Amino acid sequence: MDFPFAKEAVTKLFSRPSCSMYPLKPSEAAPNYRGRIVFHPETCINCNMCERVCAGGAITHTSVKNEDGDDVVTRSFDLGSCTFCSTCADFCTRHSIELTQDYHMIGIEEGDLIVSGTFVKKAVKKPAPKPAAPAAKPDAAPTEEAASKVRARGDGKPAQDPEKCVYCTICAKKCPGEALTVDRKEKTWKLDEDKCVACGTCADVCPKNAIVI
Repeated sequence: MDFPFAKEAVTKLFSRPSCSMYPLKPSEAAPNYRGRIVFHPETCINCNMCERVCAGGAITHTSVKNEDGDDVVTRSFDLGSCTFCSTCADFCTRHSIELTQDYHMIGIEEGDLIVSGTFVKKAVKKPAPKPAAPAAKPDAAPTEEAASKVRARGDGKPAQDPEKCVYCTICAKKCPGEALTVDRKEKTWKLDEDKCVACGTCADVCPKNAIVI
C-alpha cells in the first residue's frame, strides 16, 4: 500500500512548526488594527453621538438620578454586535472611545464581551439673575460689559450673537444632541435647552465666533 505523504509527514515531525504558537506566544496585531474597545468615562459628556452613529447598535446607556439631581450614566459597548468600524471613536469629540490592538476577545460567560463605564453628568444649574447695572452717564465711555451685547449664560449652554452670526447652519449640523435649529432664510437661531448637553461643540465649529459659552 502506497503512502505518498509518509515521507513528508516524518520530515515535519523533526522540523519547526510553520504557524505561531498561539496562545503560548501571542503575536502582535497588524498596524492600525481595530480591536477591543476601551471606554474612558471620565471624559464622556453623554452627548450620545456614539449611539447615533453606531451601525451595529452595539452601544447603549442607562441613566439614573442621584440625590443631587445629577445623572449617573452607565454606557456599555457590546463587542458581540460591534463591527469595529471605529465610527464611534471618530465622532467622539472628547476622545472617550478608543479602539486598541487587543484581539483577545473570547467570551465564555455572559458579559465577557461587554465593555462599560459609569460617570456622573452634573445637573446644569441656572445662575441667579444678576442685578441690573446702573445707567451710565451720557459722557462716560462704555465699559467692556456694556459694549458686549451677548454675555455667557453661565450654565455651560450656548448663547448666540446675532450681529456676528451668518446663519450658516454649521453649528446645527455638528450639534451631537440636535439641540440647535437654524433657518438661513428666516435668519433664526433656536436652542432646545432640554436636548443641549453643554458640550461646546457649536462654539468650537462656529467660523464667525458668534456663539458664546
